[in-house]
Order: sequence, then structure tokens, then C-alpha cells
Amino acid sequence: MNYKLRIEKIRNIMETKELDAILLPADSSWEYAAGVPRMWKGNTPQRQNSLDFASLLITNKDVIVFSPRLSALGILPRIKDSKIVTEIIIYQDEDLNGRTFKEKISDLGLSGGQIGVNRDISASSILMLQEVLNVTVKDISTNMDRLRSVKDADEIKLMRKASQLTDKVFEEILPMVRPGVLTRDIERQIDRLFEKYGCSRSSFPSEVLNHGILAQASIGGGYHTVTNNHTIAFDFGLIYEGYCSDFGRTVFVGQPSDEFVKIHGLIMAAQKAGMEAMKAGKVTGAQVNRAARQVIEDAGYGDCFIHRLGHGIGKDVHERPFLSEGEDTILLPNMTFTAEPSIYKPQECLIRVEDVVLVTETGYECLNKASKEIIIVD
Repeated sequence: MNYKLRIEKIRNIMETKELDAILLPADSSWEYAAGVPRMWKGNTPQRQNSLDFASLLITNKDVIVFSPRLSALGILPRIKDSKIVTEIIIYQDEDLNGRTFKEKISDLGLSGGQIGVNRDISASSILMLQEVLNVTVKDISTNMDRLRSVKDADEIKLMRKASQLTDKVFEEILPMVRPGVLTRDIERQIDRLFEKYGCSRSSFPSEVLNHGILAQASIGGGYHTVTNNHTIAFDFGLIYEGYCSDFGRTVFVGQPSDEFVKIHGLIMAAQKAGMEAMKAGKVTGAQVNRAARQVIEDAGYGDCFIHRLGHGIGKDVHERPFLSEGEDTILLPNMTFTAEPSIYKPQECLIRVEDVVLVTETGYECLNKASKEIIIVD
């Protein structure tokens, strides 16, 4: 990864926004900017070891890591030879109130200055900057979103591999889908297959959603035994070398009804319409969402499509921009999205498909190659 170029682009944001520094949280943000392994799983910080002040500070001259001592044991071996990080500040675990953080910000002459922060930076850090160090804090989340949304060649290569491995996992898990099997056992096997293929972990909790006649009305409403005349909706993803996949297919247990076959066809048509609308430089996320949704609405199932068409994906499984109403970001080449239309009828079925899609100069490329044909098991 070209971290030097990324830091240069972040410093360009600093210049444009007239900032003295930028502070990024210890999640995928600092991993993206400087290759520092993320400390948070997803966007949730672990409330231990004074992680509220774990962060990456970027100034015109320095790239500084703040880490509590215990957490530093896990990241130091991977960044000790970094050509990007100029200083690693390790503070004691009992430094719960940010004394070390405060002193360093002050020593750098940033008191009273202007610092940009990305979303998910801790409230403790922001309050320290504002109330103790008299810093003007500015939100640069949109700028970071734009920077991260367009993937470089190295990122696309890893995301392509992540999608290929996800396809393999689905292929291997299909023989488990039989009447009498618990959905939780299928989910556990999915996670074991992630390990088999060298993935660090799942990109979100794997779900095998059993939406037959007797299924729970709410998504994820509990574990069930697979029985005949049910639809089984898969929703899972993995993280491969720091990049996420997100995948979905529907399996019919027993012969699907004529309506289920019709709905499956609508889902395929809606996804295709959404992907074909991905014209780089010409459409917004809202317009792509609308193209897919229109297919389902015209067939009379609009109320059953209960979420957006998709979301950006990369180092996080959910990133901006979204394929959703209200998203006015113009799609650009090398952006990556999920395309995941669904029709959900409580107590009857959930039929969905999900793939990771790369926006290209001339259209799109679906990174997942797993079949979208109707899958029926007895």
C-alpha cells in the first residue's frame, strides 16, 4: 500500500481546510492512513486500557501514534519499521484522563489551533481538545470518506480476492443446508471456513436467516432448525488482509412456490438494474438505488424492500457513500459497493442476493462469481 501518498492526500485536506493537524481514531481509519493495525472491531472501541485516547495524529511534519501500553504490544511488531510513522507514544494504562495526550498536543504547539477529526474519534479526545487545550475542532469525515471511497489497484486486488474466498466458502457450506440442521451450526462452520482460507475474521456476524412460515418475524430473531418449505437467506462476509467482503444468496429448502420463483426473478432483475445504472461520473447513489427499487415497486412489492440497495465497502464493511435515498455523491471509477436487493414478507420468506460491485470507467464488474440461479435443496 502506498501510505506515503495517502498521508500526502490527508495533508492536502489539512491545507484545504486550514487545519494544523488531523486526528484519526484507532480503527480502520489509522490502518488506512498509515498501516497501523486497527484496535477496534468494527466501529466499537473496547472500553479498556484507556483506548479513548488511542489515535493517529497527522501534522505537516509528523505522523504520531498514541497507544496505551497493553494494546501497543499487539501493534508494535507490525509498525516498528514503518517509514510513515514518525513517533509512537505509549502511555500507561492508568492514564485514563489523557494526561499524556494533552501534554503532547501542547508540546507540539497545537493548543489554540485547529484540528480536524474523523467520525468515531472518542468524545473524550474531542472534549480534551476543546475544553482543555482550546482547540477548534472541525469534522473532516466527508473528506476522508471521499478519499477512501476510490480504491487503488492494491485495494481492488485484495477486495477481488476477498470476494473469491467468500464464493468458495458459500460453495463449501451449501451441502450443510438440509432439513434438521441448526442455522447456528451453519454459521459456526462459515466462521471456521474463514480461518481455513487465511482470513482474519468475519467482517460482521455471519447470519443464516430462516424465514419460513414458522420463522421469527424479525431479522435475526433466533436460531432455527432448517425444515422443508423454508427460504434460507445467507448474509456473511470476511476480512482478507484488511479488506472486507459482503455476500448474500437465498436457498430454497423444498420446491419453491410460484410466487417465490417470481420474487427471486424480481430480485435478480432489480440487482441488474441497479448495477447497470452505475455510470461513473453521471449518477448519484440515490439514483442507483432508485433504479433497482423501481423494478420491485412496479411489481407491487415496494413495501417489502425494507432497506437501501447497498453501501460502500472496503476496509470497513459499511462505508460511505451509500446506494440510498439522500446520497448525492456521484459514483466514480474504482468505487466499490454492495448491491443487495431483497423482498421480505414476515412469516413467509426473505429472498435476497448480495454481491460486491466495482464501478469501472465503462460500467461495472461484479466481484462475486457465485451462481445467482435458483438453488433448491430437498
